[in-house]
Amino acid sequence: MKAFVLLATMLIAHTAAATETEMDAGELAHALDRLGKTGRVLYVAAHPDDENTRLMAYLANVRHMDVGYLSMTRGGGGQNLIGGEQGILLDVIRTEELLAARELDGARQFFTRAYDFGFSKTADETFRFWPRDSILKDVLDVIRRFRPQIIIAVFSGTPADGHGHHQVSAILARQAFDLLRDSAGGPQKFYRSTRGDPSATTLALPVGTLDPLIGQSYFQVAMASRSRHRSQDMGQLQRAGPATSGVALLAAKPGAAGGSNGAETSMFTGVDTTIHVAGYAALIDSARATLNPWRPSASLPYLLRASRLLGGVDSVQRGLLDRAIATAAGVAIDGTVDDGIVIPGERLQVELSVWNAGDSAVRADSVAVVAPSGWTAERLELGIPTVAPGALLTRRFVLTVAKDAERTQPYFLRRPLTNRGGLYDWSTAAPEWRGLPFEPPPVSARVRLVIGGEPVTLTREIVYRYRDQAIGEIRRPIFVTRDVEAAITPDELLWPIDGGAHEPRRFMLTVTNRARGAASARVTVTAPSGWPTISPESLSFTREDETKSVVVSLAPPATDSLKPGTYDVRAGGAGAGSGWLELIDYPHIRPRALTKPSVAQIRAARIALPGLSHVGYVRGAADRVPEALLAVGVPIELISADSLARGDLSHFDAIVIGSRAYETDPALVANNGRLLDYGRNGGLVIVQYQQYPFIDGGFAPYPLAIARPHDRVTDETAPVTELDPAHPVFHYPNTIGPADWRGWIQERGLYFAHTWDTTYVPVLETHDPGTPPVELKGGLLIAPLGRGTYVYTGLSFFRQLPAGVPGASRLFVNLLGLKRKNVP
Repeated sequence: MKAFVLLATMLIAHTAAATETEMDAGELAHALDRLGKTGRVLYVAAHPDDENTRLMAYLANVRHMDVGYLSMTRGGGGQNLIGGEQGILLDVIRTEELLAARELDGARQFFTRAYDFGFSKTADETFRFWPRDSILKDVLDVIRRFRPQIIIAVFSGTPADGHGHHQVSAILARQAFDLLRDSAGGPQKFYRSTRGDPSATTLALPVGTLDPLIGQSYFQVAMASRSRHRSQDMGQLQRAGPATSGVALLAAKPGAAGGSNGAETSMFTGVDTTIHVAGYAALIDSARATLNPWRPSASLPYLLRASRLLGGVDSVQRGLLDRAIATAAGVAIDGTVDDGIVIPGERLQVELSVWNAGDSAVRADSVAVVAPSGWTAERLELGIPTVAPGALLTRRFVLTVAKDAERTQPYFLRRPLTNRGGLYDWSTAAPEWRGLPFEPPPVSARVRLVIGGEPVTLTREIVYRYRDQAIGEIRRPIFVTRDVEAAITPDELLWPIDGGAHEPRRFMLTVTNRARGAASARVTVTAPSGWPTISPESLSFTREDETKSVVVSLAPPATDSLKPGTYDVRAGGAGAGSGWLELIDYPHIRPRALTKPSVAQIRAARIALPGLSHVGYVRGAADRVPEALLAVGVPIELISADSLARGDLSHFDAIVIGSRAYETDPALVANNGRLLDYGRNGGLVIVQYQQYPFIDGGFAPYPLAIARPHDRVTDETAPVTELDPAHPVFHYPNTIGPADWRGWIQERGLYFAHTWDTTYVPVLETHDPGTPPVELKGGLLIAPLGRGTYVYTGLSFFRQLPAGVPGASRLFVNLLGLKRKNVP
């Protein structure tokens, strides 16, 4: 990606691959411990929460090694406990959660192109979605760039790993090691984590080591790091005391297997991690010995001499050494801009600063803005390059966004998934971005300093900074969009052909002005071909980021019956781009944005509704089922905590409990007895899949158990057998047939009941392919409850209904029609 650098004159350069921030005294001490060594360890697994944060934190901070984690996927096939994002949106969240974890444990993060398509029971199935040669190439590319001497696989690469993704991660890690270990700079040792298999341990590492600089052990740091995986319910206690983590040595280059007697005392026994620059290591040792947290400049003379010796021998050491020199000298840089969501042609005020808090003058040879090709800038003032002790040097620029500036979009989302949804397509991304969490920030500061006669280069992301009256200073990344955004919701809708097919459906058009000051826009909504046209909307705005919402009614052709099929509704028009910026913003991660199309997809299908007046719903985790049911025509009412505790539940035709609601809704847990009483008095209770807290809490009316690991069917095309074809659930108000099991996404279901009281009636059986097949009958259980009915289902309605899968929607509507009189 080409970029410009604005100096006193304008030069051409490339964007920085990463941005750097200054260090505090404790971080400086750790940086000095890392300088002089080239030890690198790559940890390889399948998902964001597979990494051993205990071992990574120990290796990075006690052994002072450069540690990386290569995750095959970004984890979007999992569930989300903190919000409604699924799929690629969850990929973005979990990528940021990994980066938040790495901020604590000190490791780096890498990925392959593999998309998390959901649970897989075998390596063979996984390789059908992830072509072996493609993912192996990604693993090899990461190893060649990172150059680890040590590779650690979390898993064994055998069926004992359970998940097919886990098996593949270990298989490819070992294959990559075998291919590269004899090459120059290739890996020298291959280990497997022995977590879960302690008898295989050949080296136990004391990960509970206390760091007096931070007052915690690195086991505690690792638990805080793991707790950053909030979307996956991974919060951990930070227990004090000793702890160990074991690994098993599986392969090594000759001479790297152990010491003189073949025994290992360290992963790096027999591995050379020194930098072969005469005198360099001794100077770093002297800098470390003289470091004073109240006077870090005491180490500066040794660091400057080390800089002269190092030159350009090692780029990683060079970057770390430059940061250490700046910190020891008391120099910090910063870069801010006056807007965070920007549009083509917008003029931005940029301020770069160099603060010399040290006791010696430094020279700023260049203070530059780095931005994409086509962005232009004007430097507003010239100045003396010398920055005196205690002084703040400020340089201001006017930065103009290119007229053809690309919208913000993570590089791995710029093209559709390939290979049946199993691979991201990186083909248009810059080669140096591939495998990184995200592309570099669009705008950064690059400052070239001279400190004590030595050149030092620092880079830092330029961010939008503003004041929040309650919180204080807020910093956010820069995102690029268009002057007017138009979003249309729902973005997926199942349109019943039966009954009220010709009744209009309502869509919400949300239009946002991203231009500074007043603006106007004429927004059109384009109906499917042959459908009645929709009048355009003319909107006026008085300020930037103002949003207006308009309800748009859409009806099918009046002269023709609605045919089954898929139809698109598009928003756009003059002044409104065909896309909108979705912001993902949670307190524990850095804000991130992606561009989504202004399109809603309609799926027309035959679906009949039973007579319903009020259906109560307790929302679960990442639960968009209520909106999907509303769109079909089900009269959904969300039940509040107060209504659960004190409200009259008897007026509901049915009460539906969302997936994992017993983990996310304390009011449901506290008032489960009222819910069961509602059922006993003639109500219908439908509980979607729950995890072990539901079973452990005894919330079902009759005994019910879920296996560990839980029963699930991962093949979305798996055969389904009706155990009682005459049961009303398969007939009223929709007749369920083979076609209703087609078109499901990702899986049939999860957390099926494994054993249950005979009061429950299993009504279907399904299983993944296999020899012999393991028949699972606990995916849909129906039981009488007093004068009412109780249903537990592990079928993944939470995925199918928001995606508009017709058969799943027809079956769920039939569940809503289960009155006690209809159930044997």
